[in-house]
Amino acid sequence: MNLASVSKTFLMVSLFLASLTFADDIIATTSNGSTVILHENGRWEYYQNNAKIRDVRPEAIPEDAKFQVTVYYESFDKLKKNKRMELEGLLATEDEIKDSLRALPKGGILYFQVPTKQLKPSLKREWTYSVFTGGKKPIFEKMAMESDAVKSDSKDYSNLMVVPLFSRIKGKAIKARVENRKYHQTLDFDVPVN
Repeated sequence: MNLASVSKTFLMVSLFLASLTFADDIIATTSNGSTVILHENGRWEYYQNNAKIRDVRPEAIPEDAKFQVTVYYESFDKLKKNKRMELEGLLATEDEIKDSLRALPKGGILYFQVPTKQLKPSLKREWTYSVFTGGKKPIFEKMAMESDAVKSDSKDYSNLMVVPLFSRIKGKAIKARVENRKYHQTLDFDVPVN
C-alpha cells in the first residue's frame, strides 16, 4: 500500500467519522483535490465553490436522491362534468346534483404524484408542498412524509399530496413546489390551468 492510498483511506475514514460526529452537511476535500459535500445520510455530491452550483450529471446523483415528482391539475369544469356524470349514473335528482356541485373546490384540484415503484418505505423523507397563485406567499403549504403517499386512480402512481383549491385561479399557471428542506432539494413546477 503506497502513501497516497493510505492518505486517501485516512481522509475517507476521517470524513466518515466527522459526518457521524456533527450530523450536518460537511464540505471536504478528497485526496485528488475535488471538493465534496458529505450529507448526514451518507450521500455526497461535488461542491464547486458556490453553494448554488452542484454537479447534477445523472451519474453524480446518488440513487436515493433521485425522485420523479409530477404535478397534475384537474380543473373545476372537469370536476363538475365528472361529478355530474357520476350522479346522473346513480339516478340522483337535479337538486341533489346541484348540492353536490356546490361542494366542489372552485379552483380545481392539484395532485402531487410519484411513480408507486419509486416509493421506498425505508427512506424517511419529509417533503414540503407549496402552491402559489401569483404572490410570493403560498396559498397552501404543508409538510408530509413520503411514506404517507396513497394510491391514486392511476394504477402506476401514488398521490403524495392532494390540494383542493377553493378559489378560482386568476392567472394562466399555478406555481407548485416540492422541497426537502433538510437536504436543500427543491423542485418547482409551472402548471397551466387552461
